[in-house]
Amino acid sequence: MTRVLTLTLAAVVALAAGCGGKTREAATGTTRQVRVILDYLPNAVHAGLYQAEAAGYYRDEGLNVRIDAPTSSSDTLRLMAAGQAEFGLVSLLDFMSVRAKGEPLKIVMALEQRPLAALIALKKSGIDRPRDLNGRLVGITGVVSDEAGVKWIVKHDGGDPASVRLINIGFNTAQEIIAGNVDAAFGFWSQEGVQVAAHKPATVMRLSDYGVPPYPELIVFAREDYLAREPGTVRGFLRAVARGYDDAISKPDVACAAMAARVEGESTESLRPYLAALSPVLRADAPAFGRLNLPVLKDYLAWIKEIGVLDMHEDPSKFATNEFLPPLPAGGGQKP
Repeated sequence: MTRVLTLTLAAVVALAAGCGGKTREAATGTTRQVRVILDYLPNAVHAGLYQAEAAGYYRDEGLNVRIDAPTSSSDTLRLMAAGQAEFGLVSLLDFMSVRAKGEPLKIVMALEQRPLAALIALKKSGIDRPRDLNGRLVGITGVVSDEAGVKWIVKHDGGDPASVRLINIGFNTAQEIIAGNVDAAFGFWSQEGVQVAAHKPATVMRLSDYGVPPYPELIVFAREDYLAREPGTVRGFLRAVARGYDDAISKPDVACAAMAARVEGESTESLRPYLAALSPVLRADAPAFGRLNLPVLKDYLAWIKEIGVLDMHEDPSKFATNEFLPPLPAGGGQKP
């Protein structure tokens, strides 16, 4: 009986080893339900999430993942604060704004490694750089950070931010620029910048080219109590997402097709130029997809304080972690 018991234990150990890094649910055959709330309507920046679904990477981790778009820009944070979803995607600034109010939320992944904000203008406007906006009409969405971003980029380039005339155009950035209703507008170079350039020659002035820290525009976050309660599920989800984005970088047409199959009104062709624009910054100089650079987050806090958007002194290690991401090769990359 001792020999049989020994062999049985050895078999269990071998089976566990064969499961590799999979979650407990994947190893036992059970499925864990996970809900993800996007930051906005589905677009190319989300391609890796849909690719992970299409390729079966969530299933490999024993997860059944539901991807939902918010009905308004404030929905993601509201639903996450109420515990109605396991993971959320928001802009870094939106996250910091609620974290500063004491919400027990933590960043677990960067969706890309550079800010996406930019000033966008038609070439024919004669605007070649931010300081050319002196005395010109610039559209913003109405978000406080837009006005601060415009003033920063113009001042940094040697212009006079006080002379720039601002107008709230909501989220009609591309349409207003193309129609010539504004001289320039603040938007995402990866979305509105691509959209405008597809219609007319455009000048795109990225915030990251004018003294802004290389922070991630969008992040994945979760509640701190969920991270403590379900670390295995968190690791499995992020492992699957990282695989999906690695595919999006190396096989963009495959990822675009996966997303087009799930999102009404999209096609591989319509998504392709947006993902092509994003691809260089999805990983950029990070040691692996999704890694958070804590020193950059500290620089970001200093920057948003300087431009008068938010004064927050919390150490980034308190609100962001690489702990749940796939481990880096021995000797490489940053520590959690």
